[in-house]
Amino acid sequence: MARPLASVLYHVPALLQQLGNRIAACVDATMSGSLFAAWRTGTSGPLPEGGVATRALLLARAAHPYAGRRVTTPQPAPWSDADIQRLLAPVARALPQPTSLSPLPFDLNAGVPDAASLPAQALAEAATRALAADPAGALTYGGALGFEPVRAWIAERQAENTGLAVTAANVMLTSGSAQAIDNIAATFLAAGDIVVMGAPTYPGAIRAFRARGAHIVDVPQDVDGLEMVGLASALEHQRAIGAPAKLIYVIANYDNPSGATLPLHRRQELALLAARYRALVVEDDAYTGIDLNGPPPTSLFQIAGGQGIIRVGTFSKTIATGLRVGWVVADAAIVRALAFMRFDNGSSSLVQRTVLEYLRSGAYEPHVEQLRAIYRERRDVASAAVRAHCGELVRFEVPAGGFFLWLQLAAELEAEQVVRAAQERGVAVTPGRGYFANGGGARQIRLVYSALPPEQLRTAIALFGEAVASVAGRASHAAAPPR
Repeated sequence: MARPLASVLYHVPALLQQLGNRIAACVDATMSGSLFAAWRTGTSGPLPEGGVATRALLLARAAHPYAGRRVTTPQPAPWSDADIQRLLAPVARALPQPTSLSPLPFDLNAGVPDAASLPAQALAEAATRALAADPAGALTYGGALGFEPVRAWIAERQAENTGLAVTAANVMLTSGSAQAIDNIAATFLAAGDIVVMGAPTYPGAIRAFRARGAHIVDVPQDVDGLEMVGLASALEHQRAIGAPAKLIYVIANYDNPSGATLPLHRRQELALLAARYRALVVEDDAYTGIDLNGPPPTSLFQIAGGQGIIRVGTFSKTIATGLRVGWVVADAAIVRALAFMRFDNGSSSLVQRTVLEYLRSGAYEPHVEQLRAIYRERRDVASAAVRAHCGELVRFEVPAGGFFLWLQLAAELEAEQVVRAAQERGVAVTPGRGYFANGGGARQIRLVYSALPPEQLRTAIALFGEAVASVAGRASHAAAPPR
C-alpha cells in the first residue's frame, strides 16, 4: 500500500542528510584510499543544522573538495641537486667555471676596478637628475638599441677617434661587454661553426661561443699578442676543409689575460686576412681607456674602415662594473641583426640615462685620468714585487695597460700547485688553464693588480713569492737523486 505523500516528504530531509554524509565520506575516502569502507560506515559525521542552503553548500563541497574542505594530498619528495643536474642542457654541464671574487684576504684573482675610486656620489647625483628629467622614460623599457643620446655620445667619440662617419645607427647598448659577446654569438653562430681565438684568451668569450655550439680553433699568442702566421694558417685550413671561420675574436689592447697589445703591423695584417677569408672580427675593447703607457695603436675598426669589424666596449673599467653598460659599434646592418636577436627588451633605461648625466657633467675624463694614475702605480708596484719575491722562478712582460700580469712559471713548477700554496697563505690567483680553449696553461698564472692598494699588493705578492718558493723547494727535493 502506497504511503501518503506527506509521510514521504517528511523523510526527505533525513535522506538528503544521509546522502550528503556518504558523498562527503566518499570524497574524503577517495583522497585517503579507503572509499569502500567509508561508504559502508559513513564516517564523515553528521551535517550541521541549517536547512536546505547548508545542505546544498556541503553537497557542493563534496563535489568540489577544494572549495573550503581541507584535503590531505600526498607530498612529493624534495628536489635534489641530482634532479636539477639531470635536466640541465649538456652544454651547461660541459662549460668551465668562470672566475669570481675570492673570499681570501688578498684577492689577486678577479679583474675588478679599485673600489675606493668608484664615483658613487657623482653617480647618485646623476641618477637623481636622470629621474627628475624624465621619470617615465627612465623607468620603462629602453628598447633593444638603447637610449639614443648615449649611443650618440659613443658614436661621436668613435667618429672623433677613427675619422669614420660613425652615428647612433652604428651603436647598440648592452649590459656590459659580456652581454655584447653573447649577443654576437647568438646572432652569428650555430652548432659546429668555427671561431678563431688566441691561446690564451678571455674565458668569458670561450664560454659564450661554446654555449652556442661553436668549435674553437686556437692560434698561438706571443708577447705581442695573436701570431699572424698561425692565424693565416688556421683560416686557410678551415677554408680548405669546407668549414671556413665565421668569427675571429681578439683583444687587441691589453689582452686578458696576457696583457699583450697587438702592434700596428699585426693589426693591419689581421684586417686583411679577415677580409680575404670573409670572417667577422670581434674586437673586444674592454680595457681601452686604461692606457698606462699612452694611447694604444690604431683600432682594427679604423684600419678596416668600419667594415667587417664588431667593436665591443664598456664603461665597466672606466666608471663602474656594477653599471653593466657596454656597447657594440659596427656597420648598421650588423647592429640591426644584433638588436633583432635580443630578447631582454633592452638594458636598464635608468642606468643608461644615469651614465649620460655623468658623462655630460664633465666628471668622466678627469676620473679616467685618475684611474690611469692609480693603475700605473699598482702595475709598477706589482711588477717590482714579483721580481723581488719570485726571482728567476717567474717571468712576465710589463703590460702597457689593463689589469693583469701574465706569469710564466719555471719549468719545474706547476700552476695548480702554486695556486694551492698561495691559497694556504691567504692569496687568490688564477691558474692558466681556464684561458685556453683546447688545453694549455699548466705553467701560467694570471695575477690581478687593479683591486688592491700598493701596500696590500706588496704584502700579497710577498706571500705569493713564499708559495712559489715552497713549491719550487718541494720540486727540487723530489728531483734530487737518493743518497
